[in-house]
Amino acid sequence: MKKLVIFDFDGTLVDSFSNRIHSHRKVAELITEFLKSRGIDADYETILKKVIKTEEEREKRLSRSRDEWWKQILKEYNVTDVSQDFITKLTNTYWEILKDTTTIYEGAPELLKELKQKGYKLALLSDTDFAPGWKEKRFQASGLADYFDILVVAGETSPEAKPSPQPFLEVLKRLNIKRQQAVHVGDNQETDIKGARAAGIDSIWIDWQESTNGNKYGAQAVAKGFPELKKTLYKFLGIQNQTQNKQEK
Repeated sequence: MKKLVIFDFDGTLVDSFSNRIHSHRKVAELITEFLKSRGIDADYETILKKVIKTEEEREKRLSRSRDEWWKQILKEYNVTDVSQDFITKLTNTYWEILKDTTTIYEGAPELLKELKQKGYKLALLSDTDFAPGWKEKRFQASGLADYFDILVVAGETSPEAKPSPQPFLEVLKRLNIKRQQAVHVGDNQETDIKGARAAGIDSIWIDWQESTNGNKYGAQAVAKGFPELKKTLYKFLGIQNQTQNKQEK
């Protein structure tokens, strides 16, 4: 019998992707101003495209240190002597704007509330933002923190990031739960599902894109986006979905 549901954060409970363009634009603006102050001919639109492309490429490689992203872009303009203060300013600006533009998926608070009422323990397990403290700030700002028993920021409050099994096992240890009693819910196969499998924990994959790769790490169930998650999770847990039953009558 399951006693614990572990949730990922970005792309699982909150949409932190749709509005990232606001962060991209501000960072591009700051980089453009900086380069021009150095006497370098910098075009805002070109730099914005570089910021977006860099994020797309680095995310695919799970290379998520924003500091390194900005340094790479500046290096393309032969600037390698930039101060860490400026790099930190860019990263903090990125996350501050993202914190304010992230939206909770419709139905997420209700799902968490129902699970708590049914007696399940809830844990949030999310990878570090590679900027100490920002993941917790974003989590607290989401308004979802009160539903959770613990927060583990993998690679920050625990030594290793996903897909290492270490942070998953850390969650179990802190809550004194056996791996057979837990299920992990996440949207990223390479971190969430692969990591849960390595830890011997069942998982539910939120497949937003209807991936052509299929369920390659063997998640026990697949939900097509967040709208399907409640039905999929409840079926897996053996919970009767009262809302759905009312609609069917």
